[in-house]
Amino acid sequence: MSNASSPRWRARPGEIAAVARFAVVGVVSTLVYLGASPVLLNRGVGPQPTNLLAFLLGTVASYLGHYFFTYRSGDSHWRLGSRFFLVTSGLASLCAGLHQSALLLGAEPRGAALFVAFAYPPLSFGLNHFWAFARGASGGVK
Repeated sequence: MSNASSPRWRARPGEIAAVARFAVVGVVSTLVYLGASPVLLNRGVGPQPTNLLAFLLGTVASYLGHYFFTYRSGDSHWRLGSRFFLVTSGLASLCAGLHQSALLLGAEPRGAALFVAFAYPPLSFGLNHFWAFARGASGGVK
């Protein structure tokens, strides 16, 4: 087999486990969002504030899950939290743009939402794994 047909990137030990842990945290943070939404709505909070508050709760759950479970980090919350916030904010903006672009190109709303749902996880993993939670001088992620 020639080198031209072999993949250039191979997962390092621990990266497959990090992907699995990342997925678990993603599912849990989504469940936090989905669980908080009806509770807030049932308490009389309006739809837009409910969405924002539930999103914030899910985001906090996501950050803490990645900090303590996915990456088992001991780094500064200030450093990692600010990076995570930038990644999450940037991806939220990007996904809003992707969603609107899909609609403008003729996609149905559910199709546009599916497009975003499939685009977000790999983008989030890549940015968080290789930047937000990456270890600087210590040589990468656990």
